[in-house]
Amino acid sequence: MFKKLLVLIPLLFVLGCEDNISEEPFPMRLWLDGVEVDVESNYKSITTYAEEVEYQGYDSSKTFIKKIFIIHFQKEAGRVELDKEHYAVVFTDWEGDTSSGLPIDEGHYLWPSVCPVCPRACMHGAPSKWVRMEIIGEFDYSVSGEAFIDEISDDRITGSGVGTFYNPYAEVEMHGQIEFENLKISTDIENTPYHNYGGR
Repeated sequence: MFKKLLVLIPLLFVLGCEDNISEEPFPMRLWLDGVEVDVESNYKSITTYAEEVEYQGYDSSKTFIKKIFIIHFQKEAGRVELDKEHYAVVFTDWEGDTSSGLPIDEGHYLWPSVCPVCPRACMHGAPSKWVRMEIIGEFDYSVSGEAFIDEISDDRITGSGVGTFYNPYAEVEMHGQIEFENLKISTDIENTPYHNYGGR
């Protein structure tokens, strides 16, 4: 009996280790004003959404593809709605690569936009990749932002970003930082208020 236990104990230890190795870590980290936020505890609904739409460019003869990718953290459970308290990171590419086959393109995203004149795709050749961090509410707005989408593979996305935004609930400007790795990309229109977000 004792010999059987000696055989079983190492086997159980190995199986237990395999279970721990197979558990995937939470795919993102978030900081607000330098303090790390426990995303899973503070937000009941954490979703992503990617979409691409065709729109008319700066003259009637040219069309572009706009790609968006949004990470949305909502305080309440249930359907994602813009009038509920939430925090969002919004990537917009007004000149999406039509040949990449990706829901959003890799690269460098900025806010304010590089060109101060063109509201979408830039007619002067400047890049039109934007990133904004925001808490939706009355008088909410994004001040500045910089982000990188490093890799997209098998509907998973890896990147990081920093930004400053005005929080109308606290009436202060806040600094946000996010890191995400192998975050699942969703394209489910039924579970997002961001369909056709920002117009065509």
